Amino acid sequence: MKIFFKSIPFHIKSALKSLLRHLVMTISAAAAVMVTLLLFSAFLILAGNAGNFTNNIEDDIRIHAVLEKDIETSQQLEEVQKNIEAITYVDGVELSTKEDEIKLLILEKGEIFASYAEEESNPLTNAFFIHVSDPTQIEQVNQQVLEIAGVRDAVYGGNSINELVKMLNTVRRGISIFVILLMLLAIFLISNTIKLTIFTRNNEISIMRNVGATNGFIRTPFIIEGMFIGLLGSIIPCIVTYMSYKFIYTTLDGKLFTNIFALEPIFPFISHLIYILLISGVVVGGIGSWYSTSKYLKWKR
Repeated sequence: MKIFFKSIPFHIKSALKSLLRHLVMTISAAAAVMVTLLLFSAFLILAGNAGNFTNNIEDDIRIHAVLEKDIETSQQLEEVQKNIEAITYVDGVELSTKEDEIKLLILEKGEIFASYAEEESNPLTNAFFIHVSDPTQIEQVNQQVLEIAGVRDAVYGGNSINELVKMLNTVRRGISIFVILLMLLAIFLISNTIKLTIFTRNNEISIMRNVGATNGFIRTPFIIEGMFIGLLGSIIPCIVTYMSYKFIYTTLDGKLFTNIFALEPIFPFISHLIYILLISGVVVGGIGSWYSTSKYLKWKR
């Protein structure tokens, strides 16, 4: 192990020399990695924002439970609230007084309802906003809330919300699968390029074998070479990712249509993406080279 660490500077020097000596192949492999990582970056951006949309929608899903007109005293409100909190999957209950309800109505429907803001002319009743820990159970919770004494009506947005959450989760899973396939493609491209490099250096490898070099000693420069190729191929995707996402975020003012579909903030989202791209490039390059050399160097002494 000590000898291996001492030989690392030699291996790095050999890898850099090989990259310059086989410059066309280096550029070809780096370009293949670059294209793959650009696609990888695009799908990571989609996956990250799809996840953010899903979380925002799930956080915004609430049951609006409207109470009977005679539920007005603190004791009555506390009793209804305790009954709601006792339901499985209920994560929180917020009181919305009839004054809050009329303000919300004016905010949503316009100043036409402002004349009802006075307490004596307010036709609305007290209500509760109910948060659910598992959005897939919201329909069941809504039904149980309707059965509680003192609750006149309860709504949550219907099946369209559930379908939207399911669709976004499906999109996120599909993108994850595609990202894995892109990584495998990058490994395959680097592996093939390294194979060509090994083939052109067949005589050099034979000499190293004849003087007693181990497979590990022969393989190490190729692995380092692949890691450098991966690193080179990830630089442009990092720059393009930052510039393009900044442009999109600024142009759309940080959201698609509404705040529910808010985009991930540029920082730290892009910083994380850049780290992922750099690490992915290096790791994919190393794995591709290791796979290629391991396959080629199978021999019996």
